[in-house]
Order: sequence, then structure tokens, then C-alpha cells
Amino acid sequence: MRALQIQAPGRAEVVDIAMPQPGPGEVRVRVTLVNTCPQWDLHLDAGEPMFVGQQISYPYTAGQPGHEMVGVVDAIGEDVTTFRVGQRVAAWRDAGHHRQGCYAEFVNHLEANLLPVPDHVEDRAVASLELAMCVAVSILPLKRLGAIEGKRAAVNGLGPAGMIAAQMLRAEGAASVTGFEPHPARRDLATGYAVDEALDPHDPATIERYPHRHCAECLEVGVDCAGYPDAVRFFMDRVRWHVALFAVQRHDYTYARTHSGLTVVGYAGHHRAAAEYALEMIAAGKLDLRPLISVELPLERYAEGVALLRQQQALKIGFRP
Repeated sequence: MRALQIQAPGRAEVVDIAMPQPGPGEVRVRVTLVNTCPQWDLHLDAGEPMFVGQQISYPYTAGQPGHEMVGVVDAIGEDVTTFRVGQRVAAWRDAGHHRQGCYAEFVNHLEANLLPVPDHVEDRAVASLELAMCVAVSILPLKRLGAIEGKRAAVNGLGPAGMIAAQMLRAEGAASVTGFEPHPARRDLATGYAVDEALDPHDPATIERYPHRHCAECLEVGVDCAGYPDAVRFFMDRVRWHVALFAVQRHDYTYARTHSGLTVVGYAGHHRAAAEYALEMIAAGKLDLRPLISVELPLERYAEGVALLRQQQALKIGFRP
């Protein structure tokens, strides 16, 4: 069968590999749509580790880093009881880069890492369930704190994760959702679709409107999806009560004296309840992931898709193996 394999930084090829055979507790899925995870794809393409201290060796595991996947059950292994052949499923957890990934025609998944897809939910709406689960991990603690409903909410960074976080804040009853994003095309896409308004954090008018955390119309709760120290500091300087840190942290952040009274929510780790919460939102039409896919391409044009991501001309690329 065909699968993508990154042979070296900047060089990916479609190769022939053996058809995977599902073992105990595994489900073989025929992949119908798999989306890029820009963080992983761009880092592997550049030969850079995504996480501090990580080592990368090439050729990379076939099919990786593809993990945002929807497909149809093709075969089941011993002891699998949850799924049947022909059933549509989506992956909610990446099983690890030591296993074949989803940039392939078929992939084995652990039964526990899949959720059934309702018939009315199209592929484009659910392929990035895994990312929606990740974001939900940051939203659910804010919900438990009573920090969202009726509050002025904000999202820092309107990439794919930020678009999802904004929709979840809206669905949980935020009075308004403001997005901060320097890229004009992303501000345009987000406005109306995910946020009530999208502002350039470098625009003096934005600074004038939100000079500090205690301004007249201060923002009360926010989710950071940017991750850069200067961007996080900007955000923490403008949100009064609660900030959830979602983005991958590569540098230390500073909690200043001016942040007194601000609750900072760290990242608790992936879990199935967050995936089920995200899927429920998708099925109910409260979370729309379809606009995140800027273009669909065949696997053979993977390099073209990565170039679009690097140039910030696309949020995600969808591949149909």
C-alpha cells in the first residue's frame, strides 16, 4: 500500500509498504481524510524537534506525522468489541510516532484511540478531532471554574487551535470572544466564524483599547494559542482573571507582579472525556472544523502543502490517500 515517508528534512516521498495487519485490540482503518498538524509537519520538514530535548532521526516512521484522521474500519483484530467493519471512525489520540502514521491508505489504530463518527458528520468536519480534543483539555478546566459563561473572552493566536478554542468559548456561553492575531487573512477568516472581532496585537489602536488588565472593558478569560513569550506576556497583561496556556511551551514565561490575581491554567494532558466533549460539539453543529482545511491535495503533493503552511497561506492541508 502507499504511504508518505519523510526521508530527510525537506524531502518526503510516497513509498510502498506492507499492508498492516491488526493485532489484538487493534483496528485497521482505511483512511478517507487526514489533515496536517502544522506544528509537527513544519518541524519535521525543517529537521527541528517540536519539543525541547527531543531527538529526530530520518527516514522518519512511515505515515508520520499524520494523526488527524477519519476513515472506515477495514478489519478488526482479536478482542476488539467496540467497532465493526464498515463503520466510520475518527482518531482522538496519536498513538506515538514509533507506530506507522495516518499519511497512508490504511493504518492500524488501538481500539481505545478511536471514536465512532455519526452518519451526518462529514469527513472534513471531524478529521481534526484529535486537535479539538487537545483544545478541549484547556477549555474544560475553565468551564469547571465558571470562568466562561457571560464573560468577555479572548484567544491569543488564530491558527487552527485558536479557531477551535474561540468556538468552544462561544458554545460555553461567553458574552463575547475577541481574537488577537497579526496575520490579516487569519483575522478575516476568524471574524464571524470563530470570534466576534479579531485584532492585530501590534496595532496601536489595540493597545489603546486594551492598555492593561484592569481597563474599563477588560477581557476576563482567555486561551493562549500563540506560545511565544512576548505574545504570552501581551496576553497576560490584558486578561484579568483566567488564562489557559494551550500552545506548546518552548521558553519560560514570566508571571509579573502586575499579574496579581490572575489564575494561570496549565495543560493537563490528553484524555478521552475531552475527545467525547469535542465530538459532541461537532455533532451538534457548535464546532465547525471544515474551514480549517484550506485545500485538499494528494499525498504526492505533500511538499506543496508544507510550503503553503510555512508561508502561512493555509491553516491545514487535507490529504485523501
